[in-house]
Parts: sequence; C-alpha cells; structure tokens
Amino acid sequence: MSLDSTLLSRLDRWLKRQYPTLTQGMIEKLLRQGKIRVNGQKTTSGTRVSAEDDISVPKAFLKTLTQKPAPLTTYKPEDIDYLLSLIIWEDEEICVLNKPSGLATQGGTKTTRHLDGLLQAYGNGQPFRLVHRLDRDTSGVLIVAKTLEMSIFLSDAFKKKLVKKVYWAIVHKTPAIKQGTINAPIAKIEEGNKEKMVVDFKTGKAAITEYRVIKSLKDQSAWLELRPETGRTHQLRVHTSYMGNPIVGDKKYGSPDDQPLHLHSRKITIPLSAGRTLTFVAPPPHHIEERLKNSKINWESYS
Repeated sequence: MSLDSTLLSRLDRWLKRQYPTLTQGMIEKLLRQGKIRVNGQKTTSGTRVSAEDDISVPKAFLKTLTQKPAPLTTYKPEDIDYLLSLIIWEDEEICVLNKPSGLATQGGTKTTRHLDGLLQAYGNGQPFRLVHRLDRDTSGVLIVAKTLEMSIFLSDAFKKKLVKKVYWAIVHKTPAIKQGTINAPIAKIEEGNKEKMVVDFKTGKAAITEYRVIKSLKDQSAWLELRPETGRTHQLRVHTSYMGNPIVGDKKYGSPDDQPLHLHSRKITIPLSAGRTLTFVAPPPHHIEERLKNSKINWESYS
C-alpha cells in the first residue's frame, strides 16, 4: 500500500515516525523479508527517501501497525475475573481464549462491553492486538497477539492461509452427502437497512469450506465439522444454509429456531518455526453440549 512521505534522510526514521511502536529490529526483519519496499524494490533501513518515492507496506501489516487498542472503560474487578475464566493459554506473546456466545469481539455504536475492551482492561494498557475475529454469537477459540512482532506474524499467517481452523456446528437436518467441499463464492448485499452475505457466482469472492457429518442427532439435526479454507464474512453460516442445512439458531440465514447460534470454533492450529505447529482446543458452550447430551452423545469421545 503506497504511503505519502515527507523529505527524510533515512527510511527507518520515516517508518518510526509513522509507526512509533515499530522497533529497529522489526524494521530490519521486515526489510529483509521484502515486506517494506521503496519504488517496488527491496531496500535497506539506511535508504534515503523523498516525497517522490513510493514507500509501500502490505495491507495486512499496515492494518496491524495502525490498530488502536480499545479505550479503557468502566470495567470492574469481576469483569477481569470473568476474562480470566475464558483464557485457555497465555504466554509473553499470545493470549488464547474460549470466547462465549453473545460477547462481541470488538465494540461498536451500541456495543460497550466487548472482548477487546476486557483485554485492554486486563492488560492495564498493554496493547493486545486482534489478529482475527469471531461473530458475536459464535463461540470458541480466539487468538490475540500481545506483541507487535507476533501480531504481524499471525496476521501474515492468516492471510496466507497457514492457520488451520476447525468448527463444530449443529445444523437442521442431515446433509444428503455426508462429507464434501462447498465451493460457492460469497457477496454482500443490502437487505432493508442491514447487510447480508449471499452466494453469488457472478460477483462473489471465492469461498471454500470442507465439511463432514460427525453424527446425526435424534431431533432431526446433525453435528458437523467445518473446515474453512477461506475466511469470508459469515462463510460457514452462508455455506451451510446454501447446502440446505442452516445452523440451528441462525435466523439470519434460514433457521426457524429462536435459540443461541450453534456454531463453535473448536480448534485452531498456528504455524511455528521449522515446520512445527501449536494447536489450541476449546470445549463447546453449554447449549451445544446439552443438545448433544439429549441425543446421548458425549462430545469428548469424538474429539
């Protein structure tokens, strides 16, 4: 992404003015990897730049570098205790949570209580950085970066589809084909004063989901495993609806039931160095667990 620049003697000094949290070591690493370029060419931190130069940073990195932490609001000690109860794993670089259904990932016009704000209150100003999202009503594994370097690394991994995600869903009826791939492009449309995602083979963006039926349930629903290969907005909800099996509780995409959304981010695997990976798993929320129990299914036996 091209950026306006003023007359400067060195590239690294310009970068630090634009992104104060970017360290010299991080600048050198990004330049070595060719992530930051001048006039389309790989360069060094000592390169002299001027207003005529085209200084570029990939969109994924630019979004990460300019992400602002949520403002510290009136969160109470019990809110921090609640957040602590959601943490699956935490170290110096990442924080992994089991996000509950109904809690927004980020704030909005009418959303004052959200995970981003809780994290900033918990960190007492430490800039926790979101590297991916879950819908408000989707539960499960959510990974947050605690350092700028890890934020950039994970954002790049998500963009390059190196992060592997597995979801569980309870859908209406059992799909006729028990295992397969849904390859159906998705586009955004306006429906009244709201936005909605739909399958559109003419103008939609590529969207691919692998699925398999884990078990058919007694109440004419089915327990599915979903593996998205792309990350379009509402992709799993749209694809299951398109298949004729909307997710239970998803009234926006065809479910007649007034229940919580039965969609859960079950597992995420992130890449590490030297071909190693790290996997995080979250138990399902109460409403999914109870639905499985009603069919005499112990979900832990299928993990």
